[in-house]
Amino acid sequence: MARLPDRFDLQVRKARQCQDPVRQADFVLGALAGLHEWHFFNLGTVEKPQAARTQIDSDPYILVYSNVQRIEEFIEENGIAPKNAPLPLITIATAAAMTWCVGCRVGLFVNPPHDSVMIPFAQLEAFHSEWARRGGHQASGFWIPNMTTEEEDFWQEHEL
Repeated sequence: MARLPDRFDLQVRKARQCQDPVRQADFVLGALAGLHEWHFFNLGTVEKPQAARTQIDSDPYILVYSNVQRIEEFIEENGIAPKNAPLPLITIATAAAMTWCVGCRVGLFVNPPHDSVMIPFAQLEAFHSEWARRGGHQASGFWIPNMTTEEEDFWQEHEL
């Protein structure tokens, strides 16, 4: 069954309409800052968690997901974990997650493989410093105005 787009998905769609890649990254980072927590795919153990990373064009990226369902889909599609096994998941509050990613000096590979967005480290670092300068409150992202009629109807129908 197809997954209904959530608020984050709608913001990513809006970001893709922007022609400037830096501005696109700001839209996505603003949407990520609006989440309560970030989810990472755990390649380690419960005792020694290790977030999944990749390297693209010699730049390191960490895999981050906007919600748990995204990781579940990734695991199911790739047959990574046996059925009914606990999800290999690391969940971190937004403010701590963003600070940790900046400290690791990695870019973000958001929601791979479907509808993924890559945020280079330089853009993450610039966004984080501006965000922190303004107070850096968790879940204090922004809502992108000018939704389509269909998007507006979806939110009203679900009372969100």
